Formats: sequence, C-alpha cells, structure tokens
Amino acid sequence: MIVNRIEYHQMTSTCTYDIPDEDIVSAFDSIANFLEAEVESSDKFYDFICEYDYDREDDVWTERKGGYDIDYMFE
Repeated sequence: MIVNRIEYHQMTSTCTYDIPDEDIVSAFDSIANFLEAEVESSDKFYDFICEYDYDREDDVWTERKGGYDIDYMFE
C-alpha cells in the first residue's frame, strides 16, 4: 500500500534582485522615479523587473510552528 501524506503549508518567498543603479536610472531617469513606479504598481516597473534574474529563498513558516492541515491518501 502506498500512503501519501499531503501537508498544506504557508510560506513567505523572498526574491532578491541585484539590479545595477545605472540600469534603473537609464530606464526610469532616477531612483526616485523607479521607487514611485513600484508604489503605483506600474506595468513599466514589472516589465523592467522581469528582465533580471533573482535569488529566491522560501520560508515555510507553518513547518516551524505547526498548525498546518494534513490529509492522507491511500493507493
């Protein structure tokens, strides 16, 4: 018999971009304009960010404190 334990977790993902300031200024004319574009959730901001790679770190915080739902499935 195969027993599948299915855990439902919540997590926080942090994506870290290392974007050269020169690239930001070239695209937005200033760092301030770049920061303002993020606040306004502009398409230009998201399109720009998508051009860069990032490092992703996932923190599955329900795994640390418990309290997550579990189901079992049997085959």
